[in-house]
Amino acid sequence: MAMSDKLVSLMRAGGGIAAACTMLLSGCGSGGGSDAAVTPVAPVQTAASMSGTVAVGAPMLNATVSIKDAKGVIRSVNAGADGSYSGISTDGMTGPFSLQACGLVDANYTCFYSVVQQAGVANVTPLTNANVALALGGDPAALFAPGAGTAPPDAAALEAQRLKLKTALADVLAKAGLGDINFATMAFLADRTGMDKVLDSVKISTGIDGATSKSFVQMEGIIGSGNVFLDQSAVSGTLTAGSGADVDLTGISALFVKGLSFAIAAPDQATCASRMTAANIFDDSFSLNIDKGTPLTKANAPAIICQFAAQGGVLGGAVANPVLRDCDFTSDTAQKICTVGFNMVNGDVSFDGAELAVVLRPGAAWKLLGRDSPYEIHVGAAIQRSVRIDLPAGAQTSYTRALSFDIGAANASGATGVRAAKVYQRSLDGATWEASPLVTLTLSDACIAQLQPGDTARLSVGGGNCGGSWLSLGDSGDGATAAAAGDLLIDNFYKRGRRVKVELYADVAAAGVPVVLIKRIDGVPPKFAALAGFPWMEMDGATAAALIAYDGKAPTFTVGWAKNAIVSGKDITFGLAGNGDASQAGHDDIVGGHNSVAITMKHQPAGAGAYKMVSIYGRNSDQLGVSSSYISCGGALNCNNQGQP
Repeated sequence: MAMSDKLVSLMRAGGGIAAACTMLLSGCGSGGGSDAAVTPVAPVQTAASMSGTVAVGAPMLNATVSIKDAKGVIRSVNAGADGSYSGISTDGMTGPFSLQACGLVDANYTCFYSVVQQAGVANVTPLTNANVALALGGDPAALFAPGAGTAPPDAAALEAQRLKLKTALADVLAKAGLGDINFATMAFLADRTGMDKVLDSVKISTGIDGATSKSFVQMEGIIGSGNVFLDQSAVSGTLTAGSGADVDLTGISALFVKGLSFAIAAPDQATCASRMTAANIFDDSFSLNIDKGTPLTKANAPAIICQFAAQGGVLGGAVANPVLRDCDFTSDTAQKICTVGFNMVNGDVSFDGAELAVVLRPGAAWKLLGRDSPYEIHVGAAIQRSVRIDLPAGAQTSYTRALSFDIGAANASGATGVRAAKVYQRSLDGATWEASPLVTLTLSDACIAQLQPGDTARLSVGGGNCGGSWLSLGDSGDGATAAAAGDLLIDNFYKRGRRVKVELYADVAAAGVPVVLIKRIDGVPPKFAALAGFPWMEMDGATAAALIAYDGKAPTFTVGWAKNAIVSGKDITFGLAGNGDASQAGHDDIVGGHNSVAITMKHQPAGAGAYKMVSIYGRNSDQLGVSSSYISCGGALNCNNQGQP
């Protein structure tokens, strides 16, 4: 079965702006103390309070901050929209203190952790989370596991790993004007300066190595360059702040908060468009494609975006959580370009995972650019678990991992036609690129002939299914060799960096001089052995029983699922046998915080024994697409005999 068929439910954008768009819409430095070597001390009772900042560059949205003392006492408070919190009393509590902050980061629910020895300033950021992960040697979430949980790492272990992180970040910290700081106890504001700019400058990821069961940390330059991989005993790679260190990022927040958000908060489309025009937030070269509609320019963008917001139910709401996803400060010294992810929210209604490029030109302020290039390229990753619920438990469960290389062939003005592409991964030293491409994609004449009016042609991996963008990283049925090869590729993305080089060619033979672009992959899948233990979105037992029995007579089908602290639900699809529209019998978006949805069926199964599949799709904080598919076909051993799509 082709990858495009296996992953039919993956990489949907959850009903957000990314689903509707073809392309992109597709501190202070003071208050830190000395950080000389820390000598472990006995627990100390305190009579004070805790305050600090919860941020990833942008503030964590809707964050709840909890502290847990040495005796297991937990107290919580909500953080403000600016990421700050205060007023958690530690009166009568005993240090050291573990902290947990949970909220939305780049449209996805996630939790970060921190450990401090005494009351006072206590920040929770990706850096404090990395510090705890390395010192603990495991998942920081264990600190707040049900029951007693895991004891926090001692002060000496935290200090040893802090020094490693500080050394790896030396150039970034120096350019931000910071010295020997403590990430957890230095007071700062989420204002894209000082410590907050450091958080903007690097993408920080933590994980567990499948072979050793020990934690690791990856830090990759967003502003600047380089990649560092750390575990408890070793550090490899370097980070360089580059020219981005001198660039003022505060104007990016102004674009989204004072510009877009103020306009979206308007009571009607006309006021929204008027506010957006008056804010002068669009670059002269602004360009964007929304679905198959009119291409956006600086002139028509205010009216069309406001119309889009009204149709989606977010007009009157706000733009929130603008997070830097990547920056290019090297390709042209005359301009600086970043891509920013954000949410549009209005009560329970939201568009998650939207993205726009912004540009800083000499002598000007930051402006919205729309697309970061004339070419339509997105590189992502997804995983899927498929479970047969009409057979004995565990009888048929399969896993799929893949990278997606979504490359458009017909582009807006300024881009030539694209008929082939080669994608390269970083070399081992991180300074160059592998000699052989990771994947090659082409667009055949036969695929062009199949296009419907208004469709954008997509390149296909290996010249296979038209528009097939998936590169398998080893499925359950592919064998140990394929799984090991996929695991190696995943290792390389952590140890070499997540950027890939994309070469675009005007002919199928991929001859001539290519156009070269650098893209960052969204999400990295787990190792194959870790898939079984991954925190998949779990459909509840009542829904499983109802799916087995559903005969299509009821006009709706209600799906319920368990809460998930790792994967944020985006949408649900009810699938039937067949292809095209008939295979998607029903679909609905998942509203944040909800755990059930009634899907209105536009097609019904022929009976209880027909092929039926409910796929619950979400994303984790790393933007990895995650799909849990539950299948029933009347107890037949092979659902393919029932016409599995």
